[in-house]
Amino acid sequence: MSQGDLAFTIRGSVCGMTELQNLTKDGTAPIAVNQIMYNPWVEDWLHDTFDYCQKNGITVMAWASLSGTMMQTELNLKVETLKKIAESHDTSVFQILLRWAVQKGAAIIPGTGNPKHMTENLSVYSLKLSVEEMEEIDALRYDDMKKEFM
Repeated sequence: MSQGDLAFTIRGSVCGMTELQNLTKDGTAPIAVNQIMYNPWVEDWLHDTFDYCQKNGITVMAWASLSGTMMQTELNLKVETLKKIAESHDTSVFQILLRWAVQKGAAIIPGTGNPKHMTENLSVYSLKLSVEEMEEIDALRYDDMKKEFM
């Protein structure tokens, strides 16, 4: 929406569907981006919010793509599905998780000050997961191990 020479958009941060709907119901400005935690193990309401954003043209800026805390991040290395997919692409479990989020349509913001990790993180754009691999990762949200990531 614009007013004179000014343009307005709304940026949400950890907004669920109800908050997003409330922000737009008066028609003041479109929502441009919603920053939420997004990885295969997030709670269902975050998966639902991601889907809502996708359907409504709202960019999702995904934080904690590697699952949150350092201990949770290390748990990724024990997930057989991720290990198998990473091995088949000759890459790391972490790059598989980042690629999954990108391929789902999220804008990822992995944080690192390590130049080696920066290069690895950029390599996700030359990787492509198959439909079957995406489905396997999607299914992790129903795995019993999920509780360890929350």
